[in-house]
Amino acid sequence: MVSLKKIVVTVVVVVLVVLLGIKGKSLLDNTKDQIANEPLPAVESVSVRVVEPKIREIENRASFLAQLKAQRSIKLSTKLAGFVQKVYVDEAQVVRRGDILVKIDQTDILSSIAELKEVIKQQKSDEALTRSVHNSNIELYKIGGLAKERLDQSKLALQAKKMVVKNSQQKLLNLKHQLSYLKITAPFDGVIDTIFLHEGDLAVASKPILSLSSMDLKLIFSYAKTKEQKILKDQEVYSLDEKIGYIKTLYNSSKNGLSVAEVKLIEEIDLPLESQLNIEVLTKKQSGCAVANDTILHKKDATFVMVYKDGYFEPLKVEIKIKDQKSAIISPCPSSVVAKESEVNLAKLPAYKSVKIIKAEDE
Repeated sequence: MVSLKKIVVTVVVVVLVVLLGIKGKSLLDNTKDQIANEPLPAVESVSVRVVEPKIREIENRASFLAQLKAQRSIKLSTKLAGFVQKVYVDEAQVVRRGDILVKIDQTDILSSIAELKEVIKQQKSDEALTRSVHNSNIELYKIGGLAKERLDQSKLALQAKKMVVKNSQQKLLNLKHQLSYLKITAPFDGVIDTIFLHEGDLAVASKPILSLSSMDLKLIFSYAKTKEQKILKDQEVYSLDEKIGYIKTLYNSSKNGLSVAEVKLIEEIDLPLESQLNIEVLTKKQSGCAVANDTILHKKDATFVMVYKDGYFEPLKVEIKIKDQKSAIISPCPSSVVAKESEVNLAKLPAYKSVKIIKAEDE
């Protein structure tokens, strides 16, 4: 009995599944027929803004933070130790090449010079006496009253006296030259930056007395080398849209892992040394057929603009040569106006058959 009951239930279930499948297929076929018989929706008409391509020049500028520095900057010290006798300048003072900046006490050297002059005076007297003896020996030798050996001895004695005087005179010249070390002068036109030592301080060779910077300034900035953004010599440099100089030097050494460039200034910058300044480097400039950026449709395989022709829009494949925040120079140049819409709307334009164009104002 149990087995018969299970068989009956199974048969009923199978019959129900078959009936539901037949009914479902019938409903699906009816739905397909209804959809197939429905008329296609008409493509709506739209209004599209258009602009004309124009010949323009576009610039690409790269922004950097630069530092203002002097073309030349040195720390001056003495070659000879001594006490600072007088400082003739103040900080921020403009000086000219050759101006006396600092004087080191000269007492010791002046005393040595005076002593050496007295020594030379005595040595010259000895030389004169020796020369007189040698001249007498020459006359005696001529008449046979002196041996050749004695004459040669007097000659050697005179040469020795001459050498002693010559060495002392050279020492005197060296001492006088050392006086110049104790009078520090400006090696070039510039501005006094910092005074480290003052009157009465001991100046030694390894200790700077003051620092001096030239009045000619330069800008230094760091940058990362990339294929898209190349920094090259002679590129123009701007600040607040005013041309202030050009790239003069690309240094071989790096700073914090970045390349370093120097800007030659052609305009005066009224800022203190070491000030930071925002600059823009003109990396690329090109003229050509320009369109607004919102006329360009980017796809995976290519870039397009939608050109209006014979009452409808068709895509034109283009190459972007250069672009800025507003415009791009493209090639080839469209022969007619192009649509100016969002990329989503640009992609839909070829489907519209009724299009009303609206000329956009020049930007």
